[in-house]
Amino acid sequence: MLQVPSFSIEGDGDDQIILIQNEVDVDRIIQRLRQITPTAFIAVSQKEANIATGYEQARSVMNILLALQPDSPIIRYEDVPFLVRFSAADLTAHANIVSKLEDTADLLDTLRSFIQHNGSMTTTADHLNIHRNTLQYRLKRIQTLTGKDPRNLLELIELTHGLLAFYQ
Repeated sequence: MLQVPSFSIEGDGDDQIILIQNEVDVDRIIQRLRQITPTAFIAVSQKEANIATGYEQARSVMNILLALQPDSPIIRYEDVPFLVRFSAADLTAHANIVSKLEDTADLLDTLRSFIQHNGSMTTTADHLNIHRNTLQYRLKRIQTLTGKDPRNLLELIELTHGLLAFYQ
């Protein structure tokens, strides 16, 4: 393991918070972490004078990773401050719409991929290795369960917010 200050996050399995005091070391330590645990998600905060602020940034960014599961397992706060604020915003009085997909992993994966691929049917179907008709069926199931049609841009934004908020 790396010889840097770190501590486990209680209740989160193998998740670790690593404290890096020198910005120059961050990229080197990330590379080393990727060698040791290639499947680990890595969330990087901005340099902050207050460790609690840095911790909150890293946790918020990790929630973005868990919610959207982008292709890259490394995400930096400086790249997603809008998504962090967007995910924390209380935009609806309704219960979290995405929680209705919690028991259907294939629908959550479909929604994530559809978001990542900017609503492209072809690219999403290719990424999921499914036929376009299967994708259409899954998108209709998402609409049936959530009341929001992912093929409608404004409703896809609502679903994206719901997905982000679900991981807060």
